[in-house]
Amino acid sequence: MKVLGVSFGYHDSSAALVVDHKLKMALSEERVSRQKHDPHFPRHAIQEILKQNQLNISDIDHIVFHEDPFHKFSRVLTSSLSQYPFSFKEFANSVKSWVGNKIWAINTIARELNVDESQISYLNHHFSHAVQAFMGSGFSESAILVVDAVGDWSSSGLYYGTWENGKPKVRSLFEVQFPHSLGLVYSTFTAYLGFVPNDSECSTMALAAFGKPRYLKEIQQMISLTEDGFYKIDPQYFNFSKFYSTPFTKAFLKLLGPPRDHTTKLQASCFHPEQSHFSKEEQRFYDIAASIQVFLQQALLHLAQKLHTETKCPNLCYSGGVALNCVANSHILKHSDFKELYIPPDPGDGGTSIGSALYYSAQQQNSENTTYSVNCGTAYKEDFNFLDQLKSHPFTNYMLEGAIPSKGRWSVSTLSEEELLNTVSKALIDKKIVGWFQGQCEVGPRALGFRSILIRPDDLKLAQHLSQSVKKRAVYRPYAISLTDLSAQKILKLESTDLKNYRWMQHSCEVIATYRNQIQSAIHVDGSTRPQVCFEAEHPLYYRLLQEVGKTTGLEVLLNTSFNLSGYPIVEKPIDAILMFARTNIDLLVIGNTVFTKPEL
Repeated sequence: MKVLGVSFGYHDSSAALVVDHKLKMALSEERVSRQKHDPHFPRHAIQEILKQNQLNISDIDHIVFHEDPFHKFSRVLTSSLSQYPFSFKEFANSVKSWVGNKIWAINTIARELNVDESQISYLNHHFSHAVQAFMGSGFSESAILVVDAVGDWSSSGLYYGTWENGKPKVRSLFEVQFPHSLGLVYSTFTAYLGFVPNDSECSTMALAAFGKPRYLKEIQQMISLTEDGFYKIDPQYFNFSKFYSTPFTKAFLKLLGPPRDHTTKLQASCFHPEQSHFSKEEQRFYDIAASIQVFLQQALLHLAQKLHTETKCPNLCYSGGVALNCVANSHILKHSDFKELYIPPDPGDGGTSIGSALYYSAQQQNSENTTYSVNCGTAYKEDFNFLDQLKSHPFTNYMLEGAIPSKGRWSVSTLSEEELLNTVSKALIDKKIVGWFQGQCEVGPRALGFRSILIRPDDLKLAQHLSQSVKKRAVYRPYAISLTDLSAQKILKLESTDLKNYRWMQHSCEVIATYRNQIQSAIHVDGSTRPQVCFEAEHPLYYRLLQEVGKTTGLEVLLNTSFNLSGYPIVEKPIDAILMFARTNIDLLVIGNTVFTKPEL
């Protein structure tokens, strides 16, 4: 049976193909459309999935949408009317958007794909997150925690999943309903700190390391943990109907002071932790970021403990957009009573297409809960005709805004695996910036050695150069590392003995002090890093590259960041990688076994 999972309408649209309960391929629309967080119907992703699997839409047996559009519309309409007439503009925009398009999501799918509506079904939004967390975990039973901004009416959900007689059973235990939302509160603070909500929460998390939770008591006035294991917000401090403009109220500002002007440059830098003396006003923002981060960790642990008390289960599956907060994830892993924690590689809305399709497929035929690989996206063969053209192209005046001028022609070589490893490891050791493009792309927002930019991790100047001349990335945001399983046990303080928890950069880990200088460019100011622990069986070529670098440096570790400019999606096709290579100061580009180098300036 072939099932297509579909997610769209709010942000991070995606599609996933499941054949006989096995995930064959998944792809976010942004990777193909090149629009970050693309919310539109994922027509390009679906086309690519069908093409790469040599299928037509007529071959698909069923399509599953990730939410109940009518249920969600009732919440949007009600919340807009609750502030009427002050929310008239928001109300009008919501009605226009939903009545004009979103409420007819099933019709849209049928029309876009030219299928009958009887072939389409849908799940409740948070139930989609719950099965997204459970399906692929490998657990026969698990507690399930879902925390995001808001789905239909729910903003946090507590579930229990079991695998019985070859079919998954997931039941809802408790829900925290809108407007009581940890995700919306954290996004409100993201907006207050001068960032884009529902996009830049990672910046809020990064700034927290530069501050102290001096405003924790003030935040506890806004949102409190309740004795029954949940939480409750005071609505006088928030206006979620103005989520993308001013979600904080006058009462909020009276308690914490004026918001940060987004045009004001922040002085914090991961590369100069010794320069920690900021103005009183700037330090206030860092302390507020630290305070909301600490509260979020406390609230998530509060929910997790409630769930453990109810289920008495040793396993926890966790999803929703808030599950992208790696610092909070480590807090749950360290302090909760759960023994095992599984977070899917794409825990936000983009991954619901995977969970929905896997769940529907499993309901139709007996199976078991098996895991799936993170690199289940697109793959592209090296086009040697195209490579021949590149070999003869001078690229002296590459007509792109921001292009790096070069003298002479690029060098393009196709190498054996041994030659490739030797060439790339030598370039990395020689402090070159390497674009690394291999095999099927990874799902989710993090590059995991399939669409990555790599440098050696011990050179602060090189990392600064990477931020300024390639990534265009804020220097207060720390980088992550890839390392072998053997090196991970050597240099990291791990909260779990199961290294698989650290495969997908979902946790923050303290680096043992004696090794910090050797990976200083990927360490945050609090001495932590976000690791991707690699296993040879899962990623043999990348693992061997780490080993080759380790022969010279002594540690099988590389700084690994996503292959994209800040604000853009990760590169999808070879041409995307080539264009970024041309426009930035990447020194070496690797696509499969083919290596591109630029002439020296």
